[in-house]
Formats: sequence, structure tokens, C-alpha cells
Amino acid sequence: MHDATVPRSQFNPLPEFPRDGSAWAVFLDVDGTLLEIAPAPNQVVVPVGLGSRLAALEQQLDGALALISGRSVGDIDRLFAPHRFSIGGVHGAELRIGGTVRHLEVDPTRLDPVRQAFHDFTVTHPGTLWEDKRFAVTIHHRQRPEVGAEARTLASALAREIGEDLQVIDGKMVVEIRFGAATKGTAVKTFVDHPPFAARTPVYLGDDRTDEDAFTWVNDHGGISIVVGAARPSHAAHRLEGVPEAHGWIEGLARHLQSVR
Repeated sequence: MHDATVPRSQFNPLPEFPRDGSAWAVFLDVDGTLLEIAPAPNQVVVPVGLGSRLAALEQQLDGALALISGRSVGDIDRLFAPHRFSIGGVHGAELRIGGTVRHLEVDPTRLDPVRQAFHDFTVTHPGTLWEDKRFAVTIHHRQRPEVGAEARTLASALAREIGEDLQVIDGKMVVEIRFGAATKGTAVKTFVDHPPFAARTPVYLGDDRTDEDAFTWVNDHGGISIVVGAARPSHAAHRLEGVPEAHGWIEGLARHLQSVR
């Protein structure tokens, strides 16, 4: 068995689909997994019909489908309107389970110095963007990749100054400061403690370093972890080539579940 604490560079063949819709709980990252990454968060394109296909799969899984993202719950709702899914937003700081949104019990105003510093950074570095997610603050530097190291240095200094409970995340052309108590791993853990996700095999698809906590948690609890994108060291046990392949996998799962009803 693969040691979940050690990233792998070789991946296993994809597992067979389950016997029926009661076997799996499916967790899907958004950007880079369901949606192609765009130069800015507000420029992503949701393929026509994707929301409806996810809603149909959710029904086939008896409701055990959730979107897990660095985006906020409200932002994801806007992307997939009129559909409203179970969501782990802002890396688990916001959770919608059973229609109710729960928030991490921390004081988000502690991030006010980060908001000011990240705003000032984007002013002096044209082409970068900063984003306020209430429980996390992000610099996007996809259009200025050469300033990534400077953004990371700034974020690390701010996190040390403000508190040990803050965490710096270095993702795909983003640098983020968040409260470390919430990760995509803790989001999955919370979901599987509640119906309809409980007593099912957790299946997680994600593409970025922020998904590694979820891969590790899923591996440690007998689940299925699938990284999406170009091969890289990852805790995931399986890999899909990219967003189109992730869509194909989702559609294949839906067809399979329809055939075994």
C-alpha cells in the first residue's frame, strides 16, 4: 500500500465504478478540475450543461456529491446557478451541508493587515490581482509569474507577524493566507461525518497543491484520490490528464450508475 505521507510520481490505473449510487461520496475541486483555469477568477467559463450534469450525478449518488474549492460558497453558487450544491468553500472555512452554511469560528478581521498589504502589492505590481474571501486573502499573479517569489515572501512575513494559526498557500499562480484550521481535508472529513456522505467510500478529484490535504485524508480513510492535470509528485493514487478527462470520468460514472439502477 502506498504511504499517504509520501508524494508519488507514479499512479495506479483508475478504479472501477461502484456497484451502485450508494457506494461512493464524490468530492470535486472546481478550478483546474471542473473548469479550465483562467487568467483571473472572474474569467472562468462554465461549460454549457455542466451544472445540470453535476445535478443529475448528485441525484444518482443520493445527494452524496460536494464541490470543494478555494472559492467562496457564494461565488460557486453564482458560477453554477440555478443549481445549489453541497459546498466546501474557502478551503473548508465555509461549509454548506444540508442547506445550512457553517463558518470557521475565527475573527476574519485579523486578516485586515493582509488585505491592505495585498492591495498595496497589486497597486505596485500591475497585472496582479488580490481577492478577499473573508477567511482567506489571495494574490493572483498568473499574468506576472515573475513576481511570485516576492508575493510569497510578503505573505510569509505577514503570517509570521499576525499569528501561528495562519497558513501560506502557494498554489497555481496564486499566493494565499488562510486560517490553517480549515483545509480541503477537514472539509471532506466534516462532510463524511454527515448523511448522505457518511458510510460511503470518499472519492476526491483535484488538481492543485491545496488538494493534497484532501488526497491524504481520503487515502488514510480507504478512499479514492485522483489528481487532475500534468503528472507531478502527488499524494493522489490515480491521475486524469486534464479537465476534459475529468468531465469524461464524471460522465462515465453517471452512465454507469444509470445502467445499474
